[in-house]
Amino acid sequence: MALVLRFTQILEFLVAKGQATEMQLSHLIKVSQQTVKTVVLQINQELVDVVKIHYQQHVYRLEVLDFDELELLLAGGMKAGADFSSSEKRMAYIAKLLIDSGTYHLIDEMSDVLAVSRGTIQKDLKKLSLVVKSYHARLDSKPNRGVRLLASEVNKRLIFVNHVYDFYQYELGYDPKFFSLLDALYDQLNLNAGQVTLLERELLFSIHRISQGYIIEEQIENYINFASEQPNLLVFFSKLEDELKRNLTQYEQDFMAYPLNMNNNFPFDTRLLNKALIHRLINQITRDIFEDYPIQINRQALIDALQYHVTFLINRTVCHYQEKNIFFKSIQARYPFAYQLAQITRKSIWQVTDLMISDIELNTLAIYFELLLSKVRIDSPKQVALVASVGPAVRQVLSHQIQMIFGEEMAITMLTEEAVAQDFSEYIAVFTTIPLKAISPDVMEIQVANLLDEDFVTHQMHSFKESVLLEHAKIDISILHLENDYAENLALMLSDLRLHGKVDATFSERVMARGKKSSIIFDEAFAFPHTINVGAEQIVLSIGVSPDDQIKLIFLLGVPDTLMPDSESDLIKVYDMIFEIIGDESLSASMIDTTSSAQLLGVLKRKGVMI
Repeated sequence: MALVLRFTQILEFLVAKGQATEMQLSHLIKVSQQTVKTVVLQINQELVDVVKIHYQQHVYRLEVLDFDELELLLAGGMKAGADFSSSEKRMAYIAKLLIDSGTYHLIDEMSDVLAVSRGTIQKDLKKLSLVVKSYHARLDSKPNRGVRLLASEVNKRLIFVNHVYDFYQYELGYDPKFFSLLDALYDQLNLNAGQVTLLERELLFSIHRISQGYIIEEQIENYINFASEQPNLLVFFSKLEDELKRNLTQYEQDFMAYPLNMNNNFPFDTRLLNKALIHRLINQITRDIFEDYPIQINRQALIDALQYHVTFLINRTVCHYQEKNIFFKSIQARYPFAYQLAQITRKSIWQVTDLMISDIELNTLAIYFELLLSKVRIDSPKQVALVASVGPAVRQVLSHQIQMIFGEEMAITMLTEEAVAQDFSEYIAVFTTIPLKAISPDVMEIQVANLLDEDFVTHQMHSFKESVLLEHAKIDISILHLENDYAENLALMLSDLRLHGKVDATFSERVMARGKKSSIIFDEAFAFPHTINVGAEQIVLSIGVSPDDQIKLIFLLGVPDTLMPDSESDLIKVYDMIFEIIGDESLSASMIDTTSSAQLLGVLKRKGVMI
């Protein structure tokens, strides 16, 4: 089964990216680069009529020989052939058994059917227990009675669709009339391949459950069905009711439509937005961000930027729909401050909705914040351009995929290859399939390979780094080399700022109070105490270097209580610099090794984090 999963992971990656290096695939499937060669060879042997993976100049490229068959395989066809030597297949069998019956089943009974030991089944049940827990479900165990699954009907269906269906899809057989209805619906709604696949699997299983008498009787909390008034879908449900000879509740229809509500790439009625929830979320997010980092984020701008993205993000989280991770490289390392804001937002969403978003969703949120911060840094409401030397159909796909990440509210200007000579200064970013000749240094140039480059937004951010670097002269910066423990070092730094009249009389008390309220320690080696500095006109930053203490770098920041627009930009650059240092082991080590203020400032300038 491990081989089946590796096949799937490699093929999905190559379909999405078009190409990959040995190192990328090695990280992806968590094996050595030599093992990658073996797995690729096995794929070429096993799927000889479906795909061919070529290896040239240390890069793997995918050639598809049979698109229809590949689509079936990636939709779960490979898993269907797995045997019970796989823990994942055994877990799928157990989940199917518990969902179908709704009753207790003995471990010995499962052990006999699967031909494995009782201990192996108990290990599988522990793993399954963790899976179902994320669906607000649990495994209930009783002596001499066995194990049963306790979950809502919605979550039983989601568990089956996400964790069982791929292994047992061919056991769900239905009247050809049903598939005729589905085919007509797909054509009418103009759905993409992903929507078709998910809609078919969840409809098939929903009909199976309804025919067994299991009905969804409660509203799905925090979920919005934007397709509830879609005429073609309503006609489909009416015909389905005729075939089933029973009425579908609104809750059933809401669930059945969920594949259409995972992204804003399907026409939806904006009037259905839960504006009350969005406003509660934005209020919580802005409150939490300001509590940790006193930057003034325009509330309406945040609503405009995030309302649709957060709505669909919540829908995806409720339905456990997992987006593909297009960000191969670490977003946290590339955009450390934006990632911090995304982490705060994840916590805010959890506080309001009791939903914990995935790391993939966290990455996308960080990109949203990076774009918002970029606008502040360069103080210009710019747009995005797409320059593509491809046909109109592919250009439309590229535009569509960019907007799937950044939302429909992001305006994308389509340009032809004749535009390569302009400087693009009116744009915040340019996605391009061809080299640009004279792009302005303060514009992100994002190279696109096939549909999306492996680094997507991540790799080319440094192409406009010089325009957003912190200018040393714009902030009041001081540097101290210290020899005591963290508490004493911080006290010395606070005393130094007070002695030189750089902070107000109660600044120290606010720093200490903030430290008690929320963690200001990062990676156990860095501290970032910061608060408002009443009456100040300039941003104050004191950097403490203490190589002999556990906390080796202290960034003590005082933020003016009234920020001018240009100071807001400088403050964000300060945050960028601090979190870049925290996330860059080589840079922080170089700073810790310095013995004077001049040396430390020299390191910051040489490393490209300050000018």
